[in-house]
Parts: sequence; C-alpha cells; structure tokens
Amino acid sequence: MELDPIVHEYVLRCGPERAFEVYTGDLAAWWHPSYTMNAETLTGVTMEPQVGGRVFESHRDGEEYDWGRVTVWEPGHRLAYTSTLAQPSGHPSEITVEFTPHDGGCRMRFQHGGWNADNAAERSKFTEWPNILDRFAALADGAPAT
Repeated sequence: MELDPIVHEYVLRCGPERAFEVYTGDLAAWWHPSYTMNAETLTGVTMEPQVGGRVFESHRDGEEYDWGRVTVWEPGHRLAYTSTLAQPSGHPSEITVEFTPHDGGCRMRFQHGGWNADNAAERSKFTEWPNILDRFAALADGAPAT
C-alpha cells in the first residue's frame, strides 16, 4: 500500500504572489472540468480565502459539492487544504502548495499527502495531477489554460 505523498514541482515565470492568486482565486479558469462531478453543468470551482474556508464546485442546478477545507492560508507563500474529492469524505487527504521566489519567478511545490490505511486505496486515482497542474502553470504564466 503506497502512502508516500504525490509531489509535483513547477518553475513559473510569475512571482509567488501571482501564482498564489491564480491558484486560489482562479480555480475555475484552470481546473479541468473533466475532474468534477459533471463537466457539462459545472459553473465554478471556489476556494474561500481563509482558514476554515470551503473548497467546492458549483453547478447550473444549484448543486455544490464540497472538496475540502482550507487549513493554511499564507498569501504568496503557502496554502493547505483537506481533500475529499474522489475519496471517502470521512477520510480526507491533504494538499499543500508552497510558492518560493526562484530566478525572477517562483517555484511551486505541490504535495498531495495525508494518505493512511483509510484512504490509501484512493491514492491511485491521482496519477493525473499534471493534467490539471499544467493548466494552472500555463495560466499563472499568462497563457490560457487549454
């Protein structure tokens, strides 16, 4: 049973402040709709900007699906939130994203961890993070997320 965190790192041309802003405030622009409950009816993906804030998706019919709660909110530096997306809600994992200055831009370190005996079977669902994070990186660097 694999319990190690899933880690991805990106070097971005933008600064840490912009990267944090795009990651937290522009989720709907970069999150791939295929990784939601219903891509056809998706109207938004939201992260409420404070510790305890919800992370959730919204749909045309008014339905909202919780993905987790913000546990760390340090604008321009660090963010962490629980994640129940595609997992049993009683056993969340945790996502931590850190932004550090690097060579005129920033380095983003994304870690999806918190795996344990109760949620480890779901870990294999998350091998496609690059399909989502590549869109974030493109948008943060000024290109449209495709």
